[in-house]
Amino acid sequence: MEEKRNAYFLENEKKVNVILSRFGILLILIGPVAALATRFAQYEALSYMDDIVIGVGAVLVFGLARFLLHFNPSSEIVKYVILIGIHLGICYAGTKIEINLYMAYAIVPAISCLYFSKWFTIRIGEVCYCMMLLSLGLRATVEADNMNKLNDSSEQISSFEWFGLYGFRMTIEYLVMFVVLLLLVSKIEDTIISTLAKNKQMKRMQKQLIAGFANFMESKDENTGFHIRRTADYAKMIAEELVRNGYHKDELTPKVIDDLVIAAPLHDAGKVYVPDSILQKEGELTPEEYEIVKSHTTEGGRLIEMNLSNLTDRELYTAIKDVALCHHEWWNGSGYPHGYRGESIPLLARIVAAADTLDALLSQRSYKPSMDISQVMEVFRKEKGTHFEPCIAIAVLNLEADIKRYVERESIKLMNMSGGETEELS
Repeated sequence: MEEKRNAYFLENEKKVNVILSRFGILLILIGPVAALATRFAQYEALSYMDDIVIGVGAVLVFGLARFLLHFNPSSEIVKYVILIGIHLGICYAGTKIEINLYMAYAIVPAISCLYFSKWFTIRIGEVCYCMMLLSLGLRATVEADNMNKLNDSSEQISSFEWFGLYGFRMTIEYLVMFVVLLLLVSKIEDTIISTLAKNKQMKRMQKQLIAGFANFMESKDENTGFHIRRTADYAKMIAEELVRNGYHKDELTPKVIDDLVIAAPLHDAGKVYVPDSILQKEGELTPEEYEIVKSHTTEGGRLIEMNLSNLTDRELYTAIKDVALCHHEWWNGSGYPHGYRGESIPLLARIVAAADTLDALLSQRSYKPSMDISQVMEVFRKEKGTHFEPCIAIAVLNLEADIKRYVERESIKLMNMSGGETEELS
């Protein structure tokens, strides 16, 4: 749960950082606008030097934020640079006697709530409070002198007394505001965590349902059961090899690969509609029988749509349906059921097509002997760019040693399970 929580909050943090860094473009205009106001509207709260300091400061802060975001969107430093930079600008303006910004000190703690982290809000709140007191301290001497000039009595107020009076009042107001913000962000954070936990539980139940479909296939035909499990293993190996070699790395995220492993066992789900007399036939299939076998792709797509269309994880649902429907499509367009070509075939279906073929060639069936690993690799060399996407065929060829070790482990495992009589793996 902690990993999922971190993933959600990290993604939210990236989005908020981008929004605030873009908003910074407007803050960069504060200096020039104040300078124009000073020139044409006799606005004397800030001098030209103040305008320059604020303008340059905004450029530096948000320039640094954009630089950090470009090289590392996940950097935790970005949010501190942005928020503390904004608060520095507020505090600098707050040192000017003509400007009353007391409520503005609450802006940055309020913005910190967008990150949905009470601990971050606490840290920012502490830093902002210290900076607020510092700005009041820098303002105290001038404020005390002005008050003494207006006061005709003999009683004079010192800068320390002014700081104590206004510092105490501002502290009370700041604490009230801060407690309200902290309660708000804490409630939001707890709600999000609770929602993530419920979603995780729902997805776990959905995966159990999907596993039930796969188990049904295994109970129908023992060979099919072993085949779908190995196909999932091969599909994961191929996907990870593609990423290692820089192919489809933007598409094959860890989440997508997880979906592939879940979807792959259901690639032959439509075979529940194919009679056992055809599936287990030892001789060559007639053209009519072959057409019935080919229908398992469309029947599989229909079965998935009928039974899994309510999955809340729409990416997983799409992956399962694409794999069931399109795992017999060929890269050159000569496959079935639709004759899709090239990248019009869903990526996960292209990977499962290779994994499915790989296991089928390496396994003995009632209608064919198994091939050894070198023969299988030769098939993938010949069918690179025809049956298989070239980079997928290359990935399989690169995995030859890993596949050989996997086949040896599976053969030993199956032999132990069956007491020496098992489906032969080459």
